[in-house]
Amino acid sequence: MKKTIFTIILLSFLLSCNNNKSDNNPTIYVTITPLKALVEEITCGDFAVEVVVPEGASPESFEPTARHISAMSEAEFVFEVGLINFEQSLVKHLGDNLINLSEGIEPMAGCCSHAHHHGHHHSHGIDPHIWTAPRTLRTMVENAREAILAQYPDSAKYERAAQSLLERIDGIDSRCAEKIKASDAHTMMIYHPAYTYFARDYGIEQIAIEQDGKEPTPRQLTALVERAKSEGINAIFIQPQYSQDKVRAIAEACDAEIITTNPLSKDILSEIERITDIICSYEPRDTH
Repeated sequence: MKKTIFTIILLSFLLSCNNNKSDNNPTIYVTITPLKALVEEITCGDFAVEVVVPEGASPESFEPTARHISAMSEAEFVFEVGLINFEQSLVKHLGDNLINLSEGIEPMAGCCSHAHHHGHHHSHGIDPHIWTAPRTLRTMVENAREAILAQYPDSAKYERAAQSLLERIDGIDSRCAEKIKASDAHTMMIYHPAYTYFARDYGIEQIAIEQDGKEPTPRQLTALVERAKSEGINAIFIQPQYSQDKVRAIAEACDAEIITTNPLSKDILSEIERITDIICSYEPRDTH
């Protein structure tokens, strides 16, 4: 009996120590979910990584509260994409711990309503989805690595972890390029244009159903159906944040399958490979 009681007390003590260690870990904030796993990998789990935009919420309509700002001001780092509207308010309130991961990436104009890049001016708006393409994502990881190593210059394990992650991204980039080159894929139709940089890097044309953040007009809808038929498109992508009803009419008109893809996935690297495989497996239907 005494041995059992001692074992219980010892286990309770160890669990308490582990909990205290977790609670005392310094905090890093990332603005969107896909960045969380990447930062955790670079920092080897030494930080509590929190996401600003809640899961299921849209970064495009999100607004940080005073509580968010207060919590982020106490964090070791705050990693932002640097191209999303709400992130602009962070610049006014946070200091050197705010790290813009889009530095060194040439932003592309897009039909989304998003913020201008710091130091860049584009009259047609900026597409912020730089995390959905391996090559731009690689630059984001390099920027995170530089910020972390500047703060912890003697941490060889962070350098090794970052290098391992970069090599994995390079491998994914090579596989995606090879698969798309070997296929006849040259277009993808999607409700919200979240793969603009991906499409550019691999020579794919992204056809967006959403027009400037709005539903297509009847005339635009007719043009999209005609385009889908002429291109032999038999797969239409939509994000889980949107109802499939938004693309059902086009899908039925051209006999295409509706496929969900999540650009806000917790495992964005796997999602990039997944969408590549789907694009390559759904080769355009012969329309002649």
